[in-house]
Amino acid sequence: MFALVLRLISCVLIFLTFLLNKSVNYMSTIINASLVHAYKIYSSYVSPGSFKFVAFVLYLQMVVGKFISLNVRGLSNFRKRRTIFTWCRKQKADAIFLQETYSPRKIMSYCGKGNEAPLSFVHVGLITLMGLQLILIRNNFDCSVEEIVTCTDAGGRYVMLKVLLKGERAVLVNIYGPNRDNKLVDFYHSVRQSIETNDFDTDNIIMGGDFNCPLNPIVDKRGGNLMPRQGVIIAIERLQWELDLHDIWRNKNPTERSFTWNQRDPLVLSRLDYWLISNSVSDNVCDVDTIPSIKTDHSTIKIEFKDVGDGVKGPELWKLNCSLLN
Repeated sequence: MFALVLRLISCVLIFLTFLLNKSVNYMSTIINASLVHAYKIYSSYVSPGSFKFVAFVLYLQMVVGKFISLNVRGLSNFRKRRTIFTWCRKQKADAIFLQETYSPRKIMSYCGKGNEAPLSFVHVGLITLMGLQLILIRNNFDCSVEEIVTCTDAGGRYVMLKVLLKGERAVLVNIYGPNRDNKLVDFYHSVRQSIETNDFDTDNIIMGGDFNCPLNPIVDKRGGNLMPRQGVIIAIERLQWELDLHDIWRNKNPTERSFTWNQRDPLVLSRLDYWLISNSVSDNVCDVDTIPSIKTDHSTIKIEFKDVGDGVKGPELWKLNCSLLN
């Protein structure tokens, strides 16, 4: 009975945290501390197998933004469009990057507010649709758009948003790279130039999508031609070096093999989709993963961010300045 009461108290504290998290950060920290205290009491009365509930509660407190990216391979068909959007709704993402949509007017009719809107699960506050790429941002997500930059010389294959994300300036970039290597080199050169010429703050860049090139075929590809596409890889690495971007999934999984695109006959697997993010926001990443999707030959890539400053801190370390004793 006592354990049930503690569980109910934890639920109430979670609800209060979500209500106060945006406006009063210090209250959120106090509530998080209360959750930790409740967890300690709870763990002394409940069997170890029941700890998962509170552990999940504490995990929820950390996540402040969830982004997913998916190459949908066209959304002209009504049934496929409805299936994809229903699947996206269940992911409960704060921002969705879609590539190869192909159907601007039909997708726009799906985006609206209210329960009657087929895409109301994201409460679309902003839709950026230039060329074939789409960025959806949940309406009550703390992200306001200041500027939009689109690709004019590469077939509308990327879109950039200069945003104010959780009070910090950031740049969101949705990428869909061409299939041919010579076009890919020019494409990534164009992406880099657009960021530099538009005077974007390069400290907080979140770039995701279908790059159409595995960075290391030895671990990022299986089947087909395993020769490195040296020219394209150099172009992407130059983009990473000059903007201080990192392949966050590979950094966290140095030897693991995971693929985001597949071809059945002949069997070819490759990691073409990934996130390149600024080094300054790497510590804020609490989860990055590849998850199965439907109605397309690509998997979804997911990244979740936490607010490092909102964590419950322990006692500070005090050091004696020994020079004062002389």
